[in-house]
Amino acid sequence: MIVADRRVSGNEWTAFIGGDNYKVGILQAEWISKVQSETPHPLHLLEVCGLPGSTPATKRHKGMIDRLQEIDGHMPEITSLQGHWMQQDAYDVVRAYLLEHKNIDAIVAQNDLMAIGAAEAVRDSRGYGAGSVRIMGVDGILTGLRAIVDGKIECTATYQSRGDLVIETAAHILNGEPFVRDTVLETDMIDQGAADPMLMQYLNRLHDLETFKIVQTNADSRWQQMMAGRRLLIAGVIVVGVLFFLALGALLWMQTRIQKEIKRDILPQLEDVQEAIQLSKRDEAFGERLRQMVDDHLTDPNLNVEFLAGKLQLSRTQIFRRVKAITGKGPLDYIRERRLERANHLLQTTDLTVQQVAIELCFSSPGYFTKCYKAYFGHLPSKQ
Repeated sequence: MIVADRRVSGNEWTAFIGGDNYKVGILQAEWISKVQSETPHPLHLLEVCGLPGSTPATKRHKGMIDRLQEIDGHMPEITSLQGHWMQQDAYDVVRAYLLEHKNIDAIVAQNDLMAIGAAEAVRDSRGYGAGSVRIMGVDGILTGLRAIVDGKIECTATYQSRGDLVIETAAHILNGEPFVRDTVLETDMIDQGAADPMLMQYLNRLHDLETFKIVQTNADSRWQQMMAGRRLLIAGVIVVGVLFFLALGALLWMQTRIQKEIKRDILPQLEDVQEAIQLSKRDEAFGERLRQMVDDHLTDPNLNVEFLAGKLQLSRTQIFRRVKAITGKGPLDYIRERRLERANHLLQTTDLTVQQVAIELCFSSPGYFTKCYKAYFGHLPSKQ
């Protein structure tokens, strides 16, 4: 059994691929600490939780509490409400609370829908002006990004979904091949600066998809028309042989007309779609620059996300998003795989031992190098 996105109780599963909900709670705590430092009085905080007892709700709450105790040594005044992951439920409980209390400074909700519900409850409550209560969500879904861009909530914590990795892991399991049992996806914060380009990227993808569907539908319709004409021709030939040449001429005329219609109506739309696709070539140039940057510094122990962000003049969030979009992997996974490729080359072309290669390429130990090498290549490191 492969568990995706959310952990389950017990250990009766084959592989897990998902985010670290405890880390989500830590990001919430660090945001709360930032808000506290900008608030002139002790912070009054609402926590809007998911289903009681659910793994994500429990882990996110614990991560938040543990990190707050580490950061400040004391806790802000926190009131926890149950929103059951639902926008309307979150609206109802926050609205009811605000009718009785007028001293809330910030709200952390355990998903974006509840954050939006809480924002609407604040909006509808007397005594709270626009922006007077700062709100953070979780998940980075499309509606959450819209809410950040529209100023309803301040930020959200998210980790990328990896359906492709779930399918790849399932294939490895079915084929009896090595696989990673526990894959924790990287977690990051999305604020106003990051939400706007991400939202535009989502909307552009949706627009391209809708355009492609329209073009495909029109092409299918034209093709069906042409096939219908051929069927009519065949039927006419069988029934009235005398009209064979006339029907053939009609078909040729129909095909010519349809081809002209396709050339006039469909091809310009296809060219527009192809032009949009060409824009992705800019990412190819960035990918080559990234690969060259990583390959030139594989033996540098300081090669990490911050190093790449500085060299490529991007923020940490930007470098994570662009590397993920181009390679399908997080920056650290990409760096490790490039090091493993270099290690394999060195083992086959030099006299270096496994231990020397591991040290040369900055692996923490030969044992860890061997583990990573086997997971990637499917066999232990050796010279052929």
